[in-house]
This record gives sequence, C-alpha cells and structure tokens, in this order.
Amino acid sequence: MKIGSIIIRIGFGLLFVWGGLEKLIEGFLGGVGLDNMAALLKSTGLGFLGDSGTYVLGAVLALVELAAGLLLFANKQLFYAYGILAIIMLVALLSVHIPSGNWMYIMIHLALFTTLLGLALEQKEEISLK
Repeated sequence: MKIGSIIIRIGFGLLFVWGGLEKLIEGFLGGVGLDNMAALLKSTGLGFLGDSGTYVLGAVLALVELAAGLLLFANKQLFYAYGILAIIMLVALLSVHIPSGNWMYIMIHLALFTTLLGLALEQKEEISLK
C-alpha cells in the first residue's frame, strides 16, 4: 500500500466522519444538527418532502457520510465510498453552492467532487485488474 493513498484516505475519512457527525449532532464539532440540516434541505427546493421527509433525508445523508468516512479509514469498499461521496459533493455543488453564488464554496466542492470521482475511478480500475 502506498503512503500517499493512506494519507488521502485518512484526510477524506476525517472530513466525512466529521461532516456526518456535525449533521447529526448540533454543536458537536461545530455541527449544525439534524433540525438545521432539514431546514437547509427544505431551502434547496426539497420542501415538497415535508418536515419529516427532509429530516429523514438529512439523517440518511449524515449517516452515509459517516459510513463512507469509516470505510475509508478501514480501507474497505473504496470504490463505493469514494463514488458515493463524489455524488454527494456533486449534489451539494448543484443544489446549494452554485445557486448561492459563493465562488469559494463552489471551487472547494468542485475540487472535492473531481478528486473523489477520480479516486473512485482509480479504484474501479484496480478492481478490474485483479
């Protein structure tokens, strides 16, 4: 195993474990919590899901980020972990950050999306070669 890959997995693992926990627990690690996450989802055009629907979606999103981050730490199912996180970043980019017009967040999420997508594709190639 290459040291660079380990560093990348640890970095992204920390980012998404933290992201998942902050969406779940208000105030923990600066977290917004599920109520605020549901409100954000409503404001991005998902209000048609209703209060409980956006709350459940927020919880699922938080748990998926947390699980994917843990998979990265464990060096398991990397194609799926990177791929799912890339999709999450793309949706965040399209639904939240591009509409906000905040170029800093747009560029950060664009970099996250493309990097995660590239890592997922590399993992797919490794799986194909085995």
